[in-house]
Amino acid sequence: MPDMARYFFHFEGQQPHTDTTGEALLDDDAAWREAVRLSRDVEHALRPGDSWTLSVFDGSEPVFVLAMVTRRFR
Repeated sequence: MPDMARYFFHFEGQQPHTDTTGEALLDDDAAWREAVRLSRDVEHALRPGDSWTLSVFDGSEPVFVLAMVTRRFR
């Protein structure tokens, strides 16, 4: 079995969270799938005018950033 990298998922926004544990995943594709899953877990808290980012790191190296920005026009 190949060595699995440890990925960390950090949220910034209304409810920031720094992932200090991380998750061992097979590769960047698996980390992407986990990031998308995590973004679905927080969608219930999103309100008009909010914004957040989910940054995925492999150790200290950034791999992905998912960003959600909402605007209210009325």
